[in-house]
Amino acid sequence: MDSTGGKQKFDIIVVGGGSAALETVVAACQHGAKRVLMIEKAPKLESGGNARYSSTGFRFAYSGKEEIKKLVPDMDAVTYDRISVPAYTVQDFIDDMNRVTENLIDQDIARVIAEDSNEAIHWTKKMGIPWKLHMHVVVDNKIHFEPGVIIHPVGGGLGQLKIWRELATTLGVEIRYDSAVTGLIGNAAKVEGVKVTTADGSYDAYADAVILCAGGFQANQEMRARYLDGNTDIMKVRGTRHDTGEVLRAALDLGARSSGHWRGAHQAPLDAGSPRFEVPVGNDGMGSWTKRYSYPLGITVDKFGQRFFDEGEAQFSFTYAKTGAKILEQAGGLAFQIFDRTTSAHIHKHDSHHLETMFEADTLPELAKKIGINADVFVRTVEEFNAAVSDDRPFDPSISDGRHTVGIHPAKTNWANRVETPPYRAYPVTGGIAFTFGGVEVTTEGQVVNISGNPMQGLYAVGDIAGIFYHNYPSCSGQTRNAVFALRTTRHALGRNTAVARAS
Repeated sequence: MDSTGGKQKFDIIVVGGGSAALETVVAACQHGAKRVLMIEKAPKLESGGNARYSSTGFRFAYSGKEEIKKLVPDMDAVTYDRISVPAYTVQDFIDDMNRVTENLIDQDIARVIAEDSNEAIHWTKKMGIPWKLHMHVVVDNKIHFEPGVIIHPVGGGLGQLKIWRELATTLGVEIRYDSAVTGLIGNAAKVEGVKVTTADGSYDAYADAVILCAGGFQANQEMRARYLDGNTDIMKVRGTRHDTGEVLRAALDLGARSSGHWRGAHQAPLDAGSPRFEVPVGNDGMGSWTKRYSYPLGITVDKFGQRFFDEGEAQFSFTYAKTGAKILEQAGGLAFQIFDRTTSAHIHKHDSHHLETMFEADTLPELAKKIGINADVFVRTVEEFNAAVSDDRPFDPSISDGRHTVGIHPAKTNWANRVETPPYRAYPVTGGIAFTFGGVEVTTEGQVVNISGNPMQGLYAVGDIAGIFYHNYPSCSGQTRNAVFALRTTRHALGRNTAVARAS
């Protein structure tokens, strides 16, 4: 309690406990907030949102390898000479967001994410987040990355969370775990606080600004069935079991306008043996250790032995978040990623931890028998694919090589390499959901917009709870959005002049 008539009163209340929430409370303190409260539904040992189960890569605009060296200062000279890092511009970032969302993303939101991305990552570096090189391929002794995605935090999401949490505590942020926000205090014009329920009872907390960082609804089986296509109510959940959508629902019930793709979500291919919830991270902190992102290099077949999508449409960072949904559409929600010796050599090292669900054979019929699919159909599929591969361009996993198929459906646009050199490998995969795309509409300063199209005074949203993406999203841009809007929302909520704040 304080002197305001017995009310619990704060400058800023942040709802949630993941990377978006922690970045937001730190930014709030930096921008002058004296009393900051973070309310987290999960117990302390389970807090951290989806970042606990992710490598938390960060897509941002950068000038080239010299800038990457500044962000990864312990990179040795030999590695520095080997990395290939063409500039990734603000316009490149905007173009990628438009392309994968089919131009449905709000253009002002896309612009601020891209324009502020460089500032945001340098801010995280200044705050103590150490960075290392992200997933890559090596061709002719050169290290190649997917454009825009060069680095991730040392220790992955868990490493990042530890640093942010320690920093928040040092800055005096009060963190309350095991505390569920069950409602918002106010109306569609203005929000003044939150209603909180704990094991010991309920209470109200008030603030000049409430910033919602409570995630999407991907862990809510009923909401997945209601909003998402397909058998999504029974799909595996890659991330936290605590993102169940009640804070999002409270905002909508109060009069917030919805935005984003409510039938869309980040649904990626996972090892079929993944747990139902919270896929564990690897020992190196590199996120969900059962993810299967090397599919563009091989072919993928359903349980009947037939291909069903263009595996080489684009680099995996632009397709993986929608590929899980395609797998779930197949019989049994199951598929098999197929590689031969040539393509197996290029499988991402983080795709090969879960070896008990990798099958290998010296012949295609033998491989079909091991994975339980019709050998005749499978062999015919591979033969037709091999015959359709065009040899007009060389196979090059470091770029979108344009090596394609001719005369078959579905086509393969890039990396069409014949499956012809034993041993052959098969990885059983299913679709797993990481986060949902439907949420509340926000302004470029993160203010939640009401159904009349006006900002709701005192209410902001950062992270997956904000509806920004449609159909798909460029990999690692969710983390970018979190840091960008952590800075923008707190500057606005505390009345800081943006130009002055950035210079300070």
